[in-house]
Amino acid sequence: MRSAFKTFAHAAVLLCTLLPAVNAPARAASDSRAAATTPPIIGREQINATLWMQRALEYRIAAGQIYRLATERLAGSIAAPGSAALEQWSASATALAALPTAIIVDLDETVLDNSFYQARQIRAGAGYDEASWQAWMQEGTATAVPGAVEFLQAAARAGHRVFYVTNRECRVLPGYADPCPARVATLRNLRALGLPDAEGGDTLILRNQRPEWSSSDKTTRRSWIASTHRIVALVGDDLRDFTDRAQFEARRSELEPLFGSRWFLLPNPIYGSWERAIVEGACTKDMSAEDCAAATTARRYALLEPEPPAP
Repeated sequence: MRSAFKTFAHAAVLLCTLLPAVNAPARAASDSRAAATTPPIIGREQINATLWMQRALEYRIAAGQIYRLATERLAGSIAAPGSAALEQWSASATALAALPTAIIVDLDETVLDNSFYQARQIRAGAGYDEASWQAWMQEGTATAVPGAVEFLQAAARAGHRVFYVTNRECRVLPGYADPCPARVATLRNLRALGLPDAEGGDTLILRNQRPEWSSSDKTTRRSWIASTHRIVALVGDDLRDFTDRAQFEARRSELEPLFGSRWFLLPNPIYGSWERAIVEGACTKDMSAEDCAAATTARRYALLEPEPPAP
């Protein structure tokens, strides 16, 4: 009996020794599958913001509510004398009254919904980059932000010219004869959505379309429109679609009442000058993408305020 037990014990020890080696390939395959399904770190901080824009009824209601308000204002504050653009505030009432009227709108996340591009980048574990953004624009398949088409069509019926002032950038792309493929693709997208003043293309104004329009600041481009039109309303998703952030802070009591009257601000929790101000300086040029993502995430967590300010 003892001899049989010893034989069994030796066999058991040998089996335990061999099993890890036998199972190693299976464990390796399992680990590989787990790694493949582990969500990437880069872009992870933007998942909830992107899902909110894509899935939340609250987002659709909020955007539609702003555009309905803007539509109601077409017969009220937008129709009143004066201008919505600070670039025209020094002009005389007589000079302004002689000009045809225009409404200026931003494009991305104001008129066009690009959350699909953002979702692709997050799932791929990638951040924003110019090459993938240019490729997305060439698809020309961005959908409309809720309420945008209806408002702009109503504005056009009311006699206002619609100008689309965007920081989409004109740049030469390999394989494209046109010097500004982004403009061609964007016009195709606007026309597919039935947006007004998109046929001729002269109302779509991109960054770098002219040498003097190289800045992301839209002041120069608004001034160009202001030379021929009285700007009666501004619509955007970023404070800089209306004025410089520093100027707004300095003149906040004067400018803030314009929101809901001549200025209309759409929610954008994914990106913007607010987000760039938070992460500015967190990354250095020699950082890898992963290290930069970790640094910006650390910066965001450090800026969270867990306690209300003292009274």
